[in-house]
Amino acid sequence: MEVQLAENPNSNAQKSQMLKVLCILSFVMCGLAVVLGIFNIIQSSPEVVQKNIEQIRQIKPEMADQMENQMIAMKDNAYAKIAPYLNFIYILLSFLGVYMMWGLKKTGFYIYCIAEILPYTGYIFLGKNSLNMMGGEGMAVIGMVALVLMIIIDLVFVGLYAKCLKEMN
Repeated sequence: MEVQLAENPNSNAQKSQMLKVLCILSFVMCGLAVVLGIFNIIQSSPEVVQKNIEQIRQIKPEMADQMENQMIAMKDNAYAKIAPYLNFIYILLSFLGVYMMWGLKKTGFYIYCIAEILPYTGYIFLGKNSLNMMGGEGMAVIGMVALVLMIIIDLVFVGLYAKCLKEMN
């Protein structure tokens, strides 16, 4: 007597190799982002920021002065206070979207897209000096290059995930 098992429509056999690789890469990146997000939350407290400024003051006093001025300017910005927590939520949303796509749910793609776009809205709320907060104009250029690279990587991943949409329900 032979027992035939019903096939699970969401089994790994239906996932393309590309979707598997994308999801695994995204899971790894989400894991790293969670660790960095927790570190960022800890480092964003005013006491820690002030301690870091004092350490930098010993090496580069002018850079410490710039950072202190930016900290004072950002003190009144409500978004700057909640940004590390929001970024952590965006990371979790991104993970949820990838997890859903791993389960071949199309809704995960849309959650992932939203989670990848939302962090860039922070630059609108932080104002014109958001990149200068990294420590002066030279660091702002590096920050801009990093931002452009992040946008390109996000767009590539969204595009590749979009190619896999036909596999999802």
